[in-house]
Parts: sequence; C-alpha cells; structure tokens
Amino acid sequence: MHDETSERSPDNIIEQSATALSVERVNPSELNTVAKVLAAAYAEDPIHIWAMPKADTRLDDATAFFTFFLRRMRPYRWEVFTTTDRSAVAVMAPAGQRDREYHNGPRYLPTLVRRISLVAEYFKWIETFRPDVHHQYLEFIGCLPKKRSQGIGSLLLGSLLEAADREGLPVWSWSSNPRNLTFYRRLGFETKGELRWNDDIPPVTTLWHPPAIDTSA
Repeated sequence: MHDETSERSPDNIIEQSATALSVERVNPSELNTVAKVLAAAYAEDPIHIWAMPKADTRLDDATAFFTFFLRRMRPYRWEVFTTTDRSAVAVMAPAGQRDREYHNGPRYLPTLVRRISLVAEYFKWIETFRPDVHHQYLEFIGCLPKKRSQGIGSLLLGSLLEAADREGLPVWSWSSNPRNLTFYRRLGFETKGELRWNDDIPPVTTLWHPPAIDTSA
C-alpha cells in the first residue's frame, strides 16, 4: 500500500501468508480502488440487489455507494483493510464505535437518492441488534469474484480475528447471503439468529465471533 509519499509503513502489515500475500490498512488515497473491489464483491448479494435493482447500473451504483461510505466513515475512525494484491477488502469499526451519522449523507448521491436513504436506515436498524458489550463490528468484507476460492478472504478475515483475539475482543457481523455462512463458521463465527424488517427486504443472519479463551493462566 502506498500513501501520499509512496512509502509503505511496516506497521500496517498484519500477517504474512505462505502465498506471499499480507494484510494492510488502506490509506485514504486508495479508497476509490477498494470501493470498486467491494462493489464487485457484493454485486450478487441479496441486500445489494434489493438496494440497487437495476442490473445494468448496479456496479456503478454500488461503487458510488461504497466510495461515499468509505469517505464518510473516515472521521469516525473506521478501519479499512485489504490484501496486498488488492483483491479483498474488509471494513471494521473499532471497539466502542457506535451511533454514526452517515444516514443523512446519501442525499449527495443523485443516482441513488431514493433508494440509498432507505438502505442506510435499514443498516441503522440492523445495528440496533448489536450486543451491548465491548466488541468490534465487521460491516463489510468482500473478494473480487475471480479471486474467490483461493483462501484470500480467509487470510484477510482470519488476520483481523487474530488481532481481535489478542485484545480479547469479540466480533459482531451479519450476512444476507446464506451461501457465505459456511465461510464465517469455518473462521469461528456463531450464527445467532435471523432479522427480517419486512417481506420485501431479504433477511439477514447475525454473526458472533467470541474472543479466544486465554488458557495460559
């Protein structure tokens, strides 16, 4: 990852894998790039299909949404991580980060003005089910379709979960795609229940990754 000075900070590297990929924090100068990765990754996600029903513009609409989201979240200290090949991206909220105010911002996206406001309210509704304990929140994780089934998503999320374990922090998340639940379970997540706002919107499954138990004592 290159910052404005085109230098890589070794502090940003979290884990080195056998495939020579590592996980890094994303510099703000790369938000447009990682927004495109997330847009491609979520192209067939049920919630995003509901939110962006026009197939011919969905990729552009999703790119606009993620670009806006990532830039809007910067003041709230949300952290964006990616693999060194920029094929997978994850968005995490630091422990204790809640009550964000991005729901008023979507009016600045002309092509999505009607849908995005509802989508943002829906995301806020989902967040009301977050456990009332100190935890990290994984809001988005996605991998480019052509890079799936290569262990890249597991490398990315696995490294973030290991970092959370070292701090004794659980991780909460949710998914609207049932096909992804096996992936989460393999990494130690527990499925906690299904949320359904109404019959028109796909339900989501809430996920919980308990912190590792310290057996050294």
